[in-house]
Amino acid sequence: MYLIGGKGSGATSLIEAAGAVDAGTASGLEKDFTAITSEALVKAAPDAILVMSKGLESVGGVDGLVKIPGVAQTPAGMDRRIVSVEDGVLLNYGPRTDRVLKSVVAQLYGGDA
Repeated sequence: MYLIGGKGSGATSLIEAAGAVDAGTASGLEKDFTAITSEALVKAAPDAILVMSKGLESVGGVDGLVKIPGVAQTPAGMDRRIVSVEDGVLLNYGPRTDRVLKSVVAQLYGGDA
């Protein structure tokens, strides 16, 4: 099952700290996590997709991710713009948060983490 984060998912604060907009929340998703539908993805129209690294690996990397219905129809899917963060730190803020934020910023905007 694939989920899209919305209001209260925990990723919003990380995304906003990186200077970006949480597409799930902006598209009106009220729940923290909602099962992904093609329609929800296309409506959210993310410029980048934030995923956990093991989740990305489990679908066969970026090539597999863009095969999930709806992903290829988003700006992120078309540009293959995927931001991958280690599973144990993505939604568990703690002493490594600064490194996670630097990595997200580097993946979103380019440059070194």
